[in-house]
Amino acid sequence: MSQEKPVVLIMAGGKGERFWPRSRISTPKQLQKVYSKNTLLKETLNRALNITSPDRIFIGTNATLKKAILAQERNFPEKNFIIEPEGKNTAPIIALASLYFREMFGDPIQVVLSADAWISSDKEFTKTIQKALTETKEHLVLLGIKPNRPEVGYGYIAAGKPTKNGFEVKSFFEKPDVKTAMKYIKKSNFYWNPGIFLWRTSLILEEFASYSPKILKPLQDRFPFKKAGELGEAFRLLPSDPVDIAIMERSSRIRMVEAGFAWDDVGSWLSLERVLPGDSQGNRHIGREILFYKSSGNVTQTKKEFTAILGVNDLIVVEEDDVLFISSKQGVGDIKSMVAEIRKNKGLQKYTE
Repeated sequence: MSQEKPVVLIMAGGKGERFWPRSRISTPKQLQKVYSKNTLLKETLNRALNITSPDRIFIGTNATLKKAILAQERNFPEKNFIIEPEGKNTAPIIALASLYFREMFGDPIQVVLSADAWISSDKEFTKTIQKALTETKEHLVLLGIKPNRPEVGYGYIAAGKPTKNGFEVKSFFEKPDVKTAMKYIKKSNFYWNPGIFLWRTSLILEEFASYSPKILKPLQDRFPFKKAGELGEAFRLLPSDPVDIAIMERSSRIRMVEAGFAWDDVGSWLSLERVLPGDSQGNRHIGREILFYKSSGNVTQTKKEFTAILGVNDLIVVEEDDVLFISSKQGVGDIKSMVAEIRKNKGLQKYTE
């Protein structure tokens, strides 16, 4: 590890609608226990503690979720939040955090993580971060994950010439269709983009100034936001861009380091098939006692003392105290539009909040 401790920014502002009914507006998936005894956010905080000290870990989120996070993480410093007044994707909050980090720490190296990922080995994660830190002197660095399936839900990176500990980046590719994804995974230099970034604060601010001044300038002009409402006024002016499009796909100073761990975006109930152990028939379960009888390929999360599943295949079953959700695997892709429909009904809105 470099003697200089990095500053870690954990992005934790998402809604997680594809994990409804477990994930609600007030308690989205990052505040839920999904694949372990810890919440997704807690897993990420523990990971961050392996690469820096507690005073250099920050959470980027909104004011409502800040209260919910502090209710769970009572020892987390209240001053270590970067609060966005409205969700505008990842680039605006990264630019805002960079201004704060420059004021607080001078010119630290940042590590940017999302709060909703599954990572197979914290030890390998730490080793990969150590390796990636060596590439941050003159470059923006992102990690690359070797694909193990033709995934259509992730962006891809084409690696170029090798560097000391990584690769130059030839190009970025947006989420492909299945046919294109099949071609990508046959190429030895193609990687998933997990959205894990490392960079020197001065460098990322330079790149914002060069490639996304519409994001940086309104924030910089008003920083450090001494008057009430100034941050909200600035955010209203900003485009809603992911940092990949705002900076990474435009900058010529990019390096990629191959991750030494398996990774998955815990994005939906179907993702649990990849991160939870299954039985001999491919059933996955979270909860108390269950019997799968003549049933296969189901994903279940129940609260009853005992659940019996008979003669059904490829279902998603989620039981909360106030909601029972049942879907086919094939149909679960429409869950966000279904939740939007529920919100339109005033009598049902409470089940999404």
